[in-house]
Amino acid sequence: MAGYLFQPDRALVLLCSCNNNEAVAIEIVDDVAIIDDTGNILYREQDKNSIVDNGRPYADRSKDLWNTLFIWISDIRNGKMDVSRTRLLCVTNKNISENSLIRKISDAHSIREIDLVIELLKSSVERPPASLQSIISHVLSSEETLKAMIAQISLLDANCLVERNDEIANRLGLNDDIRDDVITDLRGWFNDHILVQLDKGFAPIVRKTELNRRLQRTMQSIGDKRIKVLAKRYVDVTITDNDIVEAKGKVFIKQLELIDHYDKEGIIVDAIVDFFYSEDQRTRLTLMGDITGKELLAMDDLCFERWTESFRRKMVHCNINLSESELSELAFEIYDSTVNGFVVKLRGNDTEPYFTKGSFYKLSDSLDIGWHPHWEKHFKN
Repeated sequence: MAGYLFQPDRALVLLCSCNNNEAVAIEIVDDVAIIDDTGNILYREQDKNSIVDNGRPYADRSKDLWNTLFIWISDIRNGKMDVSRTRLLCVTNKNISENSLIRKISDAHSIREIDLVIELLKSSVERPPASLQSIISHVLSSEETLKAMIAQISLLDANCLVERNDEIANRLGLNDDIRDDVITDLRGWFNDHILVQLDKGFAPIVRKTELNRRLQRTMQSIGDKRIKVLAKRYVDVTITDNDIVEAKGKVFIKQLELIDHYDKEGIIVDAIVDFFYSEDQRTRLTLMGDITGKELLAMDDLCFERWTESFRRKMVHCNINLSESELSELAFEIYDSTVNGFVVKLRGNDTEPYFTKGSFYKLSDSLDIGWHPHWEKHFKN
């Protein structure tokens, strides 16, 4: 099972570094391969995962190593692979010894180094196991082809889950605060995508453009979830007595002074606190990039619509014969029915009552809305 899970994870890593015209294929031409939109094979990978403590993938006389070489050299001879254009990689989760054959193959670049590796291959399999005799013979039968192939082979060992996650994060440029959520989502999507194809009888191929679309949705979803207006107790804002005195000179407070309520002073102080707290959170969310200025304006528009509905309902009871005291009482009713019990959502996320109230106070401060039935006469004339 470990091997079957290892391959899709390696495929996801590779897909993250593909160009937009490329795709990854699993168990078609190799364990994992990269192909372009014309069907050219650009990259092939053999994956060996072991959960055994003393497991030795790609050991010198192992079937892992020689069967890998056999598969690749056979495809070169049969014309299925252009070795000059195809990168070849052996991957394992285990640490590979510096003295191992596969390590020396990977490190061989010059003609002399490649010749030396071929001699080591020959000497390592003197008196080979009967089960590998025909495979080894086939691999060693054409030195020129073998030399060309060795020049293209690389090794990636110790490729554990942490390493793969780092590769995905680096290739997609993910920040630390979102990388785990993004990778978890992409891994689930990728595996589901493969299973759907297998269930339909198709060989699994996943295109980079498909990953791009999923990544965009994932980033949007995670961005939506990150929108969190802090509860009041967690907002780091200090409001002094001087701040309250200065705030009482603002228009939104002047508007509240026109209401009639036994605790009008308490309502005003609460409004000042909510206004400061709301402004702090609007600034924080905007600077963090969690929301945009347009989204805040859209929230303000919802508050304006709420006020319009409440104002119209209450104004049905207004007539020219109301006294100033009665108008002030009606002003409180308009204010109370508008502001209380209404909390705006941001991208489907709950906010806090003070945050929405702050939007109402901004609107009343800019004289877009008012509480007194004749508020425009008081402030616009």
